[in-house]
Amino acid sequence: MKSLTIKKLFNIHSWVGVITAVLLFIVAFSGAIAVLSRPELKIWANPEIQQAPKIPAQAITELVNQYHEQVPAPFGENIHVYLPSGHNTHLLTLLFESHHGDDNYDQAVAHVFQFHPNTLALQSTYYGPSQTFYAERKTDAASFIGHFHADLHLGRPIGLILTGVLGLTLLVSTLTGLFIHRQFLRQLFTFRRHKGTSLWVSDGHKVMGIWGSLFHGVIGFTGAFLGLATVILLPAAALVSFGGDQDKLVETFTAIPEPVISHQYQPTQLADILADAEQRFADAHILDATIMAHNDANSEVYLRLLGGESVASQLLHYHGDGEYIKSMSSFGDIPGVSIKVLELLFPLHFGNFGGIFIKLVWTALGLTTALLPLSGIMMWLSKRARGNNPSLSHKAYQRWNRFIIGSCGGLVLACMLLFPAQVLINAYVPPTAHNAVIGPLFFYSWLLWLLLGALPWHYHRYFQATLACIGSLALLVLPLNVLLSENHVFNAGSLLVSSIDIGFFAIGLGCYYALRRLYKGAATRSQLVNQEQQV
Repeated sequence: MKSLTIKKLFNIHSWVGVITAVLLFIVAFSGAIAVLSRPELKIWANPEIQQAPKIPAQAITELVNQYHEQVPAPFGENIHVYLPSGHNTHLLTLLFESHHGDDNYDQAVAHVFQFHPNTLALQSTYYGPSQTFYAERKTDAASFIGHFHADLHLGRPIGLILTGVLGLTLLVSTLTGLFIHRQFLRQLFTFRRHKGTSLWVSDGHKVMGIWGSLFHGVIGFTGAFLGLATVILLPAAALVSFGGDQDKLVETFTAIPEPVISHQYQPTQLADILADAEQRFADAHILDATIMAHNDANSEVYLRLLGGESVASQLLHYHGDGEYIKSMSSFGDIPGVSIKVLELLFPLHFGNFGGIFIKLVWTALGLTTALLPLSGIMMWLSKRARGNNPSLSHKAYQRWNRFIIGSCGGLVLACMLLFPAQVLINAYVPPTAHNAVIGPLFFYSWLLWLLLGALPWHYHRYFQATLACIGSLALLVLPLNVLLSENHVFNAGSLLVSSIDIGFFAIGLGCYYALRRLYKGAATRSQLVNQEQQV
């Protein structure tokens, strides 16, 4: 009975992995990059953030007051101030919003003004639906990959449901894998890299799965929740508790309620509020501010902070006169252990706690999460192509391997292509046209590399070409940055930028080192075959 149960678990583990292997690799690999996308890679991708000094609080207040006078009165009831940082936008952004629309729109509509973070010169304006503005904001390589990880650029609800379901499959694979490999203590240190490709892939699959099982389980659970929460769990909760009224549910749990307008003038002390928050939480970063009922006696101000002693983001609540009220979670001031757990889901998924060291650990473990389904399907294919009566012909085995290399290796290549391209885009493409370049460049390069897998060449050659292209693209980043940017490793303008440039160069060298080892291994195998034929 026990062996029968293990066999069933093995079948579940195998088929879940085979069916979702490529998609799991895509989500996990993009997630490993997304860990560093904000703020590290976003700062690297945006020279405006690298060179910008800290914007004085008084200057922000003056801009809010100045442009508040240029918009209709209802738009002062909800003002968002997005500070330039690697966490959201590269420009200082003032967004005056009317949740109930205006004479031209029957949906949330906004007047938006964006300023250069260094000179505070007006860069662009926008008027129209709020949702359109957020969707069409300038993107970059880091933001694009981060959004791709969230919903594969399929949008809501399809993209979020898909990534959520993939999180569940990762969780199922992790749990069934632990039950299958019951002798995991012995397998923790078993890695026979000199015993042939099949053995070291099998050993690597077990070692990565067992050593990283806790991480894989956490990533699977948090990914499933973050993907499915807004499209399935939120409507379900509204149905159970609020008769299907999702707006009522959001209103109940929102941390920022609608303002009560008194129509009595009283200046909102935004500068004093920003200064007080910086003093209270010196180690945290202020990401944005929300002003409800600006310059009204009932004005309320909310600041969103990240970092410091808090693992998750926190929301500071102030009265408009500058009086500090409290600090609360992004879900609001709701007591209970469940809210504390929900707060931790996002930082646990992206490693947004403990500084850059934790992020690097999360990135490394995220790469093992990506390699698990890849090594699993390699084992599955190899098993069916071996033996006296293989169920998979040699041609089919070649085609399957080329498909995996084209889809998975093509994704890695497309991601790497965005980074040298980002340097060129910053130098030669107007900011308003960045969105029109990055998306097509990513998807068309990935599609092209996938189509190359249809050619009848050996998958070893295909893999070597993929590795060479990835290495070459990584090596290009540093010299391009030296030629076209003021902040680079030889100028020492930014330690972060220099470290990322050197990191890309090291990745390129690593790819060529691996390529060299592959060539040597192929040459050795060829010599052995020739010797056997001569004998």
